[in-house]
Amino acid sequence: MNRRKLMKDYFDEDLAKHYAEDIGRVYPDFDSDSFIKETVMEIEGGRMSERIEVFSKQLKYYLPDDYIEATEIIIGVLGLENDKFYFPFEEMYYYRALSKFIETYGLDYFDQSMKAIEEITKRDTAEFAIRPFIRKDYDKVEVVFKVWGESENAHLRRLVTEGTRPRLPWAKKLPFLRDDIQENFRLLQPFLNDPSRYVEKSVANHLNDISKYHPEEVIDFLKENISETSPFIVRRALRTLKKLEQDEALDLLQQLK
Repeated sequence: MNRRKLMKDYFDEDLAKHYAEDIGRVYPDFDSDSFIKETVMEIEGGRMSERIEVFSKQLKYYLPDDYIEATEIIIGVLGLENDKFYFPFEEMYYYRALSKFIETYGLDYFDQSMKAIEEITKRDTAEFAIRPFIRKDYDKVEVVFKVWGESENAHLRRLVTEGTRPRLPWAKKLPFLRDDIQENFRLLQPFLNDPSRYVEKSVANHLNDISKYHPEEVIDFLKENISETSPFIVRRALRTLKKLEQDEALDLLQQLK
């Protein structure tokens, strides 16, 4: 019986060859043979996160030293934009090391990094890559968020709500924006009745994260905005408080029936 492929196993020699082939078409000076050989050696025995870091580091070594030139090459291999929203890991893992490259090496190149993050997000998500930029200078990122928040592309709108989640899975916890929970609420408010369920799910998950720290504030926020909030968001945002049988949460959920 075939062993089920583990997530870490997608970051393997085949991926190294895939990157080398794609990059070679955009950047003919790419040393494909050395990239593949050294990457395969370094990923041996590593966990998924470690393998992603290896790929990112190897890309840094073999792409041009100039960050802008390197990221233009990365953008050049991304392929067609993705019009799907829920897709299996085997259709998204290709972008993870490319996103990690921006996250690791791009903090000093804000404009170019935002350009790369935007393009990656249209194919997968750069919710991990955006977080160091939020920590470093949220005011600058906020300006970009306003543009993405008005985009017709649901992937970009979702990045605003997902990349700022306090307890994003597999990511380091993110302090409340400007150390003020109300800033998170202000950020989420435009998306309380988004046309995309993909975005609404992210908003609800974000609010559920906050509810684990500040349940009363989340309930107050939903009450104040109940007329403009999707019932889907309310139900999903309050799922933790429902399990805890928090009275105000149960009362608010009852109003939806």
